Parts: sequence; C-alpha cells; structure tokens
Amino acid sequence: MVEILAKIPPKFLYKTFRCVYKSWYRLISSTKFMSKTAIHHNPGIFIQSVGYFRNTSNTSFLQMDGLNFNLTNLGSSMGIIRSSCNGLVLVYEPISKEVNNLCVKNLLTGPTSLTLPNCLSGCTHKHGYHGRAPGRILHTYCGSALGFDPLRKLYKVVHINNDGYGIEVFTIGSDKTWRQVPLPWPVEKPRRGDLDKFEDMKFFWRDPVSIKGQVFHWFVDSEKYIFSMDISNEKVSKTKLPYIGKTIMKEHYDLVAMDEKLAFVYKGSESKIDVWVLNDFGRQVWSMEHSIVANWKEEKKLPQFMKLIAVATWRNGEVILFKAIENFFCDHHDFIYLYDTKSKEMKEFKMKLQYVTKFIPHRSSLVSWRTEMD
Repeated sequence: MVEILAKIPPKFLYKTFRCVYKSWYRLISSTKFMSKTAIHHNPGIFIQSVGYFRNTSNTSFLQMDGLNFNLTNLGSSMGIIRSSCNGLVLVYEPISKEVNNLCVKNLLTGPTSLTLPNCLSGCTHKHGYHGRAPGRILHTYCGSALGFDPLRKLYKVVHINNDGYGIEVFTIGSDKTWRQVPLPWPVEKPRRGDLDKFEDMKFFWRDPVSIKGQVFHWFVDSEKYIFSMDISNEKVSKTKLPYIGKTIMKEHYDLVAMDEKLAFVYKGSESKIDVWVLNDFGRQVWSMEHSIVANWKEEKKLPQFMKLIAVATWRNGEVILFKAIENFFCDHHDFIYLYDTKSKEMKEFKMKLQYVTKFIPHRSSLVSWRTEMD
C-alpha cells in the first residue's frame, strides 16, 4: 500500500487520499513518506516572465513526461520565485515601493506562508535589468536562496546584499532575526549614488546556483573563481574555475546545477560549447563531461552559440536548456533550445515563451518548513 501511494502525484495525495483514512493521513503527513514520494515524481521548472519596468511576473510550470511537454500557466499573483528546495519555494513579494517581503511557502499545500523579518542590511530586494538589448539580464540588488541543513534538519534562507554588508542567514524555526556572516575577504562597496542605476554598477549579485539546497555557488564577475557556501557550517569560500587551457572570459560562461553537481558551461566559440562538472567540491576537482559542437549543415536553425545562455538542466542532467539572447524591444518571444547529452542533438523548444527571464528547477512535495526531513 505504501509503495502504491508513494507513486501518486503529491497534489492528489494532499487533496484526496489523506482524507480517506486517519491512518493514511498520518502516513502521508510523515517525513519518511514525503521523502519516498520525491523519488517517484519527475521535477519540473518554474518559468517566470518578470516585468521590465514593474515588479510583476507571470509564472508557468513546465514538466516533461517522456517526449511530451506540459506547460501549466499559474498566473501573475505568485510574486517572483527566488529559489526552490525540497518542494518549498522562496518568493519575493512586492508589497509597495517601500515594503518588499521574502516568504517561504509550499505552493501545493495552500496559501499559508512564512514571512521573513526585514533584513539587517535594510535590503528591499529590488530588481531591474542590467545592460541593454540584446544582452539584457535580470538582476537584483541582492542574491538569496532557500537551503536545507542536513545535519540540524533545518531550513535556512541566505541573503547577500550589494552594499558590501556581507552574508545574512535566517534559520527557520531557530532564529527570530537575521544573523550576519562576514565574508572572509573585503568586498568593494559601490558608490551610494549608483544604487539606483543598474547600468552604472560594476557587479550585481545573482541568486546562487543551489546544489541539493546544501551548497550555494555565486557568479562573482571573475575569470578565476566563484563564491561558494556550505549551508551546514555556513562557511564561505572561493571555488576555482576549471583550467580550460586558455584565459576564461567571464562573459562566456554560465553556472547551472547538473545531476546534483555544479556545471560550468563555457562558450568557446560561435559553434562550440564545453560543459565542465565539479565532481569533488571539497577538493575543487573539475572534469570536462560534454562538448557541444554545431553542425551548421544539418542544424541551420540553430543560433550562434555566443547568443545562448545555459539556464537549467533536466532529467538528472541529461538535457541542458539554453535561452537565446534576442532583441528585447523587437522580439516578443524568447527561444529555448534543448541539448540531449546522450543523443548529442540540440533542438529548438517548440513552445514560444514570452519575455522569459527566470528558470527555477522544482520538485513538488508535501514538505512544510515546520517539518524535519529524514
């Protein structure tokens, strides 16, 4: 019975099956069962189109069942999703021009959410677009993500501000206010007059790449290293980028999670992309796993690789999703390309997605921020 129930989609377990018997309710609400259900259900990807001039967004959820794609429109009232961990999401909800909240919620189990207190740094988590077409990138004044400490079995929200304040951590169920974790090296503070001018600032924190919610990696505008943080010990370190035999151009690489490891996706030329994987985080050991080479005779519809941005992976890293950089004001749709690492084929995603700016991998579950994971 347990094995059968574990294969039922979480939304039906929550809405129907837990109401059948009291014993089923207790079973479905247990942390062991929640962990078991995650094994049987394919993850999807939140796709958000964030407004260019306002704090608005439209959210869809993309799932792949075999060769079929299912895109569910979730509307525009969700807020801006910053990260996902074990079925929970960290959401930025603009209340007004002066008040902006970060909250943690499970979109499957209802509207109840945990609103976090204001950050010590006074950050409003404001967002905007850095650069001009065709290279527009959504940036915030800060980077934030939801993680899980497997040692203490607690969820933590990590936030870093552009003003050099350092990293702030909020442990759910333990902290009442944010705690400051100083960076182990000095960070250059931007000029105060530039805080409202995204185009003039040298660097913006992005939301980090999360590896199982236990290790975060931030792009830091460097050709040599990235910032990394272990959620359990809250230790911040520099992770060296792989040695690729030539100087790394910081504009040419992207970071994504691939099969629970960090992937470094480097555009070496207009027709070649190399994918390196961090197989040993502690020892900082990288290996070159995939080389994507364009065959222009057979794949004439593909764009130049320099115009592609790696945004996510699928099917345990077997499929890499790329977004094509297009002209923001002239083209009303973003084009997505899928690369299959097994067949070594790249194809255009057939669905047209309007003004896509964020891709957040997500696996639905019944987990609550109040529950511990086994």
